[in-house]
Amino acid sequence: MDRRLPFLLLLVLGSALPAAAQQLGGSGLRGSAAPEDSLSGPATPPLFPAASEEAGTDPVTTGSVGTTPAGRLGVTAERGSSGLVAGGRQDRVRPFADRLSAVRRAPALGGTGGTLADDVFDGDTSYDAPTGLRVGTFTIIPQVTVTGGWSTNAEGSSSGRGNALYAISPDIAATSNWSRHELSLSLRGSYSGFPGSRIESEPSITGTTALRLDLTDTTEINTSAGLTYARETQSTAENPSGQGDVYTMTGSAGVTHAAGLIGLTLRGDVERTAYTREPVGGSNNRDNTVLSATVRADALTGATLQPFVEVTALRRAFDYTCDAACVKRDATGYELKAGTTVAAGPKLAGEIGAGWRVERMDAKALGDLSGLVVDASLVWSPSRLTTVTAGVGTTFAPSFLPTASGSILYSGDLRLAHSFSDRFVAETGVGYQIRKYEGTSIEERTASALAGVTYAVTRNVALTGNYTFRAFDSSQAGADYNESRLQAGVRIRR
Repeated sequence: MDRRLPFLLLLVLGSALPAAAQQLGGSGLRGSAAPEDSLSGPATPPLFPAASEEAGTDPVTTGSVGTTPAGRLGVTAERGSSGLVAGGRQDRVRPFADRLSAVRRAPALGGTGGTLADDVFDGDTSYDAPTGLRVGTFTIIPQVTVTGGWSTNAEGSSSGRGNALYAISPDIAATSNWSRHELSLSLRGSYSGFPGSRIESEPSITGTTALRLDLTDTTEINTSAGLTYARETQSTAENPSGQGDVYTMTGSAGVTHAAGLIGLTLRGDVERTAYTREPVGGSNNRDNTVLSATVRADALTGATLQPFVEVTALRRAFDYTCDAACVKRDATGYELKAGTTVAAGPKLAGEIGAGWRVERMDAKALGDLSGLVVDASLVWSPSRLTTVTAGVGTTFAPSFLPTASGSILYSGDLRLAHSFSDRFVAETGVGYQIRKYEGTSIEERTASALAGVTYAVTRNVALTGNYTFRAFDSSQAGADYNESRLQAGVRIRR
């Protein structure tokens, strides 16, 4: 796959966004009318309030690009955790506010405090909070960050050396201002280069869009689509001798209905993952598509803890029905999960769940890919100026290793952000990952840490500085490495 494709898609989508916004603004979806101009509703508050009704203010995006405190769509939401660094990929650390988006995206249906208060600190400077550009019934927020610095191990390998680096990170986000329904789009890119060396650059792109349709006060439809592109980290068991590219395309559609004390959700998902530069036989043995169907039931008791259960059936199909060892890796499986949403007032909210997942291979020569599933996203705001977030996530991934049916990646992170003033904020965090390959004794562990500061110089310009650390440890000899990066630069947004 041509590496320029993601960047072309970014340019096409970015240029088409204003026109799409104008077109949608005149469609049947209602525009930014005041609440008193809308159709008369029930005497009691709806279980799915419109974005502007939840906040009591105009739903203008604030904080990190793509964060919508006034809305519930959370197109940039970080569900679970990537352990600060994405599993096996070289992309940038996600903004602090992404986990706040995840928690706001999943309020306790019918509860009394499932959504975080809008004044919970999102980790960003408020002095230069973006006002955005109004295009039709949309608010569009552009942003770009340019930094320079030094990496102690720019190649990310056991034999890597230090090198200077630069990074350019453009973002654009768009959110509808409709009194009902919601459409959001986010495009994030990053390009890191290493001048004066032959080290390959590190490009990454994430594009997501989501649409919520409020059919009634108790029924809504949610759809989403996404595309991500990044380099796969060197020295892993899957990519020991070079940097491959990873493309992931996702799609989801679901309906949620609240009936009395029970909330029911039926959702279908598709995830397509494509790899380049496979080291086995020149073929992309890991390219696969996962189709899944999920049923979820929530207890709408209005209590601080509201339990839920999820049942998922799935099918994983590989492009190559016979890999290098002629083993069929297609699989059929299921996932069972139970947990609870947390709604302890406006300053503590989130969701915690655990269960079991099984992927049963068509090939009898391979064992099942099965294991514990843990997913959690929590946000706690002990004061108006401080926010703490925590997350845990689980990922099942394919493998080309001859005896491995796949791998299971467990990730976790803990982050803290504090506002010293409306101009100056600081953040710190730690993360950890462990990947286990089923059918082999290989284990890979990654510990990470970060510290960063932002100072708003003007209403549109801020200075940034950050330090990140990554320590990769593998059970395979000669694969371990450490890397530290120190970067400083400028952020411009509207």
